[in-house]
Amino acid sequence: MIAQLDTKSVYTFMESLVTIKDYVHVAKSMGYGALGIMDVDNLYGAYEFIEACQAQKLSPLVGLEIGLEVDNETIPFRMIALSTKGYQNLMKMSTVKMMGKSNWEDVKHLTEGVAVIVPAPFASGDFSLGLDYFIGVFADTPVQEFSHPVLPLHTVRFFEAEDVEAMQMLAAIKDNQSLTETGPIDPTTVLKTPQDLKSNFAERFPQAITNLEKLVQGIQYDIDTQLKLPRFNPQKPAVEELRELAQAGLLRKNLTRPVYQERLEHELDIIHQMGFDDYFLIVWDLLRFGRSQGYYMGMGRGSAVGSLVAYALGITGIDPVEKNLLFERFLNVERYTMPDIDIDIPDIYRPEFIRYVRDRYGSYHAAQIVTFSTFGAKQAIRDVFKRFGVPEYELTSITKRIGFRDTLTTAYEQNLAFRQVIHSRAEFERGFEIAKRIEGQPRQTSIHAAGVVMSDQDLTEHIPLKYGEDMFVTQYDAHAVEANGLLKMDFLGLRNLTFVQKMKEAVYEKYQEEIVIEAIDLEDPGTLALFAAGDTKGIFQFEQAGAIRLLRRVRPNHFEEVVATTSLNRPGASDYIDNFVKRKHGQEKVEILDPAIEEILRPTYGIMLYQEQVMQVAQRFAGFSLGKADILRRAMGKKIQLKCIRWKTILSQVLLNLGIRKKKPKRSLRSWKNSQAMGLTAPMPMPILPWPFRWPISRSIIQMFSLMSCSIIRAAII
Repeated sequence: MIAQLDTKSVYTFMESLVTIKDYVHVAKSMGYGALGIMDVDNLYGAYEFIEACQAQKLSPLVGLEIGLEVDNETIPFRMIALSTKGYQNLMKMSTVKMMGKSNWEDVKHLTEGVAVIVPAPFASGDFSLGLDYFIGVFADTPVQEFSHPVLPLHTVRFFEAEDVEAMQMLAAIKDNQSLTETGPIDPTTVLKTPQDLKSNFAERFPQAITNLEKLVQGIQYDIDTQLKLPRFNPQKPAVEELRELAQAGLLRKNLTRPVYQERLEHELDIIHQMGFDDYFLIVWDLLRFGRSQGYYMGMGRGSAVGSLVAYALGITGIDPVEKNLLFERFLNVERYTMPDIDIDIPDIYRPEFIRYVRDRYGSYHAAQIVTFSTFGAKQAIRDVFKRFGVPEYELTSITKRIGFRDTLTTAYEQNLAFRQVIHSRAEFERGFEIAKRIEGQPRQTSIHAAGVVMSDQDLTEHIPLKYGEDMFVTQYDAHAVEANGLLKMDFLGLRNLTFVQKMKEAVYEKYQEEIVIEAIDLEDPGTLALFAAGDTKGIFQFEQAGAIRLLRRVRPNHFEEVVATTSLNRPGASDYIDNFVKRKHGQEKVEILDPAIEEILRPTYGIMLYQEQVMQVAQRFAGFSLGKADILRRAMGKKIQLKCIRWKTILSQVLLNLGIRKKKPKRSLRSWKNSQAMGLTAPMPMPILPWPFRWPISRSIIQMFSLMSCSIIRAAII
């Protein structure tokens, strides 16, 4: 079986036009059964490549071109992972190189399961590595006798001959040169069919083809995707420590009624059954660290607020029993997914958390997550046109005609002024076609704004790393990190929390009064009056014009109605705003399908506003378990049509079995279908909203507006 090995993808930045998706698709259409990738020094695209090949029933061959010094000469080695062990060693090799080490001796011990290939121009004479290796021959390599077995190398950087001009443009952009200053591009680095590739080597190096076919036979990688949570405390079972901390937390909050004990036991059982005891302890520890430093850490948000264990540990600040929030919306034993608790941090202190995690769990057990900056429409036009000598003022004028979310195609089709500019000069038309060719391709790496990955094992056993300022950075993106079973946590640096922190400090300094966030009265009439009047500038989720207009229409009298406005003020929910407002003010009758669900829908005036209501109605009205109700909610929320059809059939049958009249199932299903557009979990806004209530306006308004003004001025300058 012939295979293309030496392919550089777009992750060898600005040296290739080969995207992973297109590469696999085109190669399969050509008849390849095995396919390789060899980016320079990095494995950014390796896991994406493995997934793409597996989806197309191709055998992935993960490779690496890595420049290493041997006897004071840098050799561009080609490496191929021949086994799972080889794949792991390749990740470690790339990590070593991306940490700044470039000597053969630095990676020599990592060659088990790896085919080492030395390009023919570097393998003459008595060249020795102290181990077996292949010699890579190219189509133009002179015929000669080699001291080691040979393999065919054909470098691929693009798909078609017409791509040469775009490749030359990328080279000019990379070297910051004009197009006329850039050297010629090798036109032979195009993807060939298996037949053409074989014929290129069959006459001069027939043994190379034979060796390749033997080498790639049966290569596969068994990647461990099982969850790899770090151990919080190796000296004590996590299940015991979590139970002790949760029980102690309930006692501190004086929550001793049976309903709390039963709920706590239920949650602890599910957490342990799903293997997440350590996860809760890790989150608790991180928040404990922040609070020990005096940082305001927020009160949690999202579906995690439905967990009593999280509330008992101080991870969240909302009592889910009191607020009737559902744990199954957060963790569902019938739908295995990782829990997701965002850790909100004042943005000025995020680096402190990064360093704490690194020191607490070890440098090779925690890393930030890579992202890739791509050529956007404006950037592509700017970079390409600049190589044609277009001056800066003209570049600015042209790119202003491209909308923020436009692609070059949509800008051209929908914007007459932009289209006229493109057709005003021949070089603009030429440049536009080149810009479209590079649009969307990665240009450089960046760092995920929030994500941090953690593992109980050395991360390089599972993913490759690269150097980072405060912490190593993954070479795999967030999807690949999680697909490999690694724990991804989001440390969100929020400017609003910095405002809260600074305002607390300012109030204390001026009035010697400690603001206790948790002591807020969420039904404070004065604060509710401010919300009803729409005086909410500077308040997260309520400072935009649409939110202010909605508040003035609803005129909330209770905190729950403030919460409801955050769901109403979302795409897809506008159809229900008039009904909600009229029903709230007694101008429209509140219709509820059945008395059995009146308690669930009465707080939102008969409108199914929250995902929790979908689950509760499915449980109460149709006899679903909360676990199955959560699966229904998820299918509806993501509009997974096949699942919805299946659940619709099941739900209709259950309703009929319960003796509900036929028209009611239809009305119920219609109500559920309509609620898909809402999609907001009830706990989402609850812990975010209270902080504006926390300051007596007469005392803190000056500090608040002072801080806001600083932010506005800074944004204006930027």
